[in-house]
Amino acid sequence: MASKLKVLRIASITDDLVCDELHQTAPASVSVGHRIDSELLVFGPQTPDHHALFEYGKDGAYTLVLPPWTGGVLSLRGRGTKVAELWRKQARRDPKGGSLRLRLDPTAKGKLVFGETALLFQFAPPAPPPRKDPFPDEYRARVFAGFTRFDLATLLSGLLILGPYFIWAATKPIDPTIEHEIDERFLRVMGIPPKQDVPEPEEKDDEEKLLAVEDEDKKKDKEPEIVEKMINPSKAFSKEAIAKARGVGVARVLGTYGGPGEGTVFDVIQSTENNLGELFAAGMTRVVDADGNEVSTFVPGGEGISALGSAVGTKGFDVSADGPEVAGLDKKERKISLKSSGADVDGDADKKAVQATIRNRMGALQSCYEKALRGNTGLSGKIVYTITISVMGTVTSVQVLDDSLQDEGVKSCTVAKIKGWRFPTTPGAEASSDVTFSVVFSGQ
Repeated sequence: MASKLKVLRIASITDDLVCDELHQTAPASVSVGHRIDSELLVFGPQTPDHHALFEYGKDGAYTLVLPPWTGGVLSLRGRGTKVAELWRKQARRDPKGGSLRLRLDPTAKGKLVFGETALLFQFAPPAPPPRKDPFPDEYRARVFAGFTRFDLATLLSGLLILGPYFIWAATKPIDPTIEHEIDERFLRVMGIPPKQDVPEPEEKDDEEKLLAVEDEDKKKDKEPEIVEKMINPSKAFSKEAIAKARGVGVARVLGTYGGPGEGTVFDVIQSTENNLGELFAAGMTRVVDADGNEVSTFVPGGEGISALGSAVGTKGFDVSADGPEVAGLDKKERKISLKSSGADVDGDADKKAVQATIRNRMGALQSCYEKALRGNTGLSGKIVYTITISVMGTVTSVQVLDDSLQDEGVKSCTVAKIKGWRFPTTPGAEASSDVTFSVVFSGQ
């Protein structure tokens, strides 16, 4: 009598708790490991990623394949044997053997230890296959399940009313002489060239021909004649007006054009309202460069225009017949100087490149100092900065170590400017560098 079919039944135990259980419904190989696609998960050091622990062969028998560093106890044909002893026997027979293979009979059972996980296995009859629940009858599709009685009555009445018409239209004979209009797209798909209607040429009446000739004659009469004529100025100008325009009207003349009329060169020379002094008083108070730094507040005649828009010492704007009266006037210009000390570099950054960059950036700090001098002409002092330069050359932090200038506006403005600086990168730099330097602000 043939023996009954038996399959593996395995329990996985970790920290004295059954974490997983496998009871096969049919003979098959079983894999273990700490990878997610393994049938049984094992935990701990020296555990395999994915290993076929039980191999099911074509002869219908299981083979236990033990990887190295596996412990435990096995019961083979009624005799208990430790896995370590089996490994010693394997080493004597084949010192270079990579794994231990044991053929199992249906009576085999045992305990295998993989790191922190223990696997208990034995052979048992196959588990019944999981039962598939039938689909509920109340949810099965039916023909009229989505229709109410009112819907069915509406469909039936429409069929009774429109049904005879549809039957008549379907059985009505078609006149073969009627040519149906077919869309050109369908004709192109079917390869049939569409019919092209050739319009018959219309003969023009004699009256239409006469009207066309008259229209051409009218067009010829309306064409303008191009006359080349030099435009001469119609007015004479006094020497005083010309001298006035030469002194203060240059800016306006640059945006004019030739000929008589409003906005031309002659119109500017004739005008006596052009006064650059009024333009400065209306808001032309300072000059800035492309970076937004103020160049200077000096204009001819003294301090020029104040920050509030009022004219201060603008004697040089007065114009006479000989031009602007700037002769004999001394320029009043403040000399502002910023000096930076040698930079102390702590890190991998190139010291020469850092010092050169700081010297080139002094102009940006000077604009902060010039704004403060408007309210405090005697402001002077020194500020010591410590900045951190990343390996990419950007400034990541700015700290003020010493401030004898004692002006919060200059301090906050210069710190904001320094944060926007960018230094040359140093090849091979692995960490940020700290740079300490000082700036002396003085105005004379």
